[in-house]
Amino acid sequence: MVKWKSIVVMLGVLAVFAATAVVATATEPPTPFHIYGWVKYSNGTEVLGPNVKITNLNTSEDYTVETSASYSYYLVITSSNNVSEGNALYFNASDDGNSINRTVTVTSGNMTDGGLFEQNLTIKVGICGDVNCDGYVTGYDSDLILLYLYKGYSLEDEWAADVNADGYITGYDSDLILLYLYKGYELRCS
Repeated sequence: MVKWKSIVVMLGVLAVFAATAVVATATEPPTPFHIYGWVKYSNGTEVLGPNVKITNLNTSEDYTVETSASYSYYLVITSSNNVSEGNALYFNASDDGNSINRTVTVTSGNMTDGGLFEQNLTIKVGICGDVNCDGYVTGYDSDLILLYLYKGYSLEDEWAADVNADGYITGYDSDLILLYLYKGYELRCS
């Protein structure tokens, strides 16, 4: 009888070892991948409760985006199994009228930065050339002078100041506003 008890105990110990080995060889859970950022208007005002949609163009997967009516922040938590280096993520943010679309490629750095992927989005509003956001593009009393004197300080709306859409705010932009005011030149903020 003692022999049978020893065999049963031994089989029980072997079963525990086998179960432990199976658990030990199981793969670790995937790393969380956080996609987050702020949505603001080009004049710096926050877009409260933005509508944000994110789609992985490589897998056609749409991610559930968390937002709040009280904040301009958005957040998606998915796993590294759903996002890979080289994936193109398509972002759309709107306020039910104005919107911004952007496609961003996930880099190896994004994957190794602890699964953090920040993407701030700017919805462009206002009038191209209306640097002080007063609703008009004017000459020597405001927009033109502000842009002419611009030396890197904060403008009310930097998007509106880049009137040739080259990504830089320079004296050339003020020259183009002058041409717009007096010669009918077309301003082209991006």
